[in-house]
Amino acid sequence: MSLAASQRRDQRRRLVLSWNRSGSTASPTVAEPRRLADYSPEALPERQPALATLLPTGLGGFALAAAALLSITAAAIGIGVWETVTGTVVFSHGTVRFAATLAALRQSLDLRSFLSLGGWLAQICLVVATAAALIVRLMRRHRRDDYRGRYRAWGWLAGLFMVTACAGHVPLGPIVSAFMSDATGITLGPAGIGWWVLAASLLYAATGLWAVLPLHERAATGTWLTLCLLAWASAAACHWLGNGREFHLVIGNACWMAGAALAAIAMLAAARSVIREVRGLPARKESRHDATQPAAAQAARKQVATRPETEADDDNAESAVAGDEDREQDRSTDDFVDGSESVDAEDEGELAGRHLSKAERKRLKKLARMNRAA
Repeated sequence: MSLAASQRRDQRRRLVLSWNRSGSTASPTVAEPRRLADYSPEALPERQPALATLLPTGLGGFALAAAALLSITAAAIGIGVWETVTGTVVFSHGTVRFAATLAALRQSLDLRSFLSLGGWLAQICLVVATAAALIVRLMRRHRRDDYRGRYRAWGWLAGLFMVTACAGHVPLGPIVSAFMSDATGITLGPAGIGWWVLAASLLYAATGLWAVLPLHERAATGTWLTLCLLAWASAAACHWLGNGREFHLVIGNACWMAGAALAAIAMLAAARSVIREVRGLPARKESRHDATQPAAAQAARKQVATRPETEADDDNAESAVAGDEDREQDRSTDDFVDGSESVDAEDEGELAGRHLSKAERKRLKKLARMNRAA
């Protein structure tokens, strides 16, 4: 084979190699979208207990349920907090005929005890949170790629809600505090209440992270659960610093009741997220791809994507002109070709002095632009 034919083949190889390099430099900068979890058909809400079909899956239904829980809880604890903060009586005793009725109504709204309307609503909210967490566990256990059994975190979280609901009427906190104080000889906080607060904080933090982080849509669940834990932390701070004062007692109970409502909303958000994930509804937007990429990768991708097309055209035009000049030079010289060597069809056409057609040059330019913008 002649030397000119081998030089032209080397030129084509260099061109192909440059295209491959341009494609390989652009591909690592593209972040793959987060893949949805793979669930078996048994994870659908229709194949779960009937309560799963009543959970809100749309944004409007969830917003309505959250607004209803917050409104009812605010109405139940608002009167008690108003009387404690302002020192005024909402229901006056000026009337003689209904004085006993108004006194009984004020007692049912008294936040100094959990035997009130606010305490009852808090228990209902914790039961709702427990049921929603158990339903989430039943659906998450059918996830096919969950080899570590992370669905068990929702069962633990449901158990914590049940213990919290029980602690509202049973003195579990004083029992645990007294036991830890006697066992360690260290009294943490007034009457050892710090042991109860420390244990509850560690359990809720560890279990909450274990359960919420694997979710595909975890922003709403994490936000509501964080607000719930902050409300309960405020209640613990009021009981810690209050030393039995009425103001701190009322505010602490109100924060505890508000935290129960926030826990129910958080579990409803988690159930909605899991149901949408089971049905394959979450869609990842293209704009979020760039948000997950490092700054250097984004800069490299933007530089490759925004390169002017004229630069690619100039490069390809120069290579085409160089190829034409080589072919003209080859035609001007007489090269001896040994008949024993085999020449393929492409090399035969090039040896005959055939120019690249306009369609072939256009196709080469198009391929170069596509590989540069990839």
